[in-house]
Amino acid sequence: MGPEELQAIAARDQFWSSLRTLLPEIERLADGHVEDSPHRQQLTQLLARVVAAELKFRAERGESE
Repeated sequence: MGPEELQAIAARDQFWSSLRTLLPEIERLADGHVEDSPHRQQLTQLLARVVAAELKFRAERGESE
């Protein structure tokens, strides 16, 4: 593994770690507590971006689905 790949992995790990602060809100959303507020829409958009980035990361690394 080269330095760029190690840096990308470290940044990814740090990002996932930072999401822990949103865990209570993510759990409420996962439990079906859906509300139509700007904050909840932002959280939903953020989670969609996270999933898309993770899938792209795995595809680039050649990881199986």
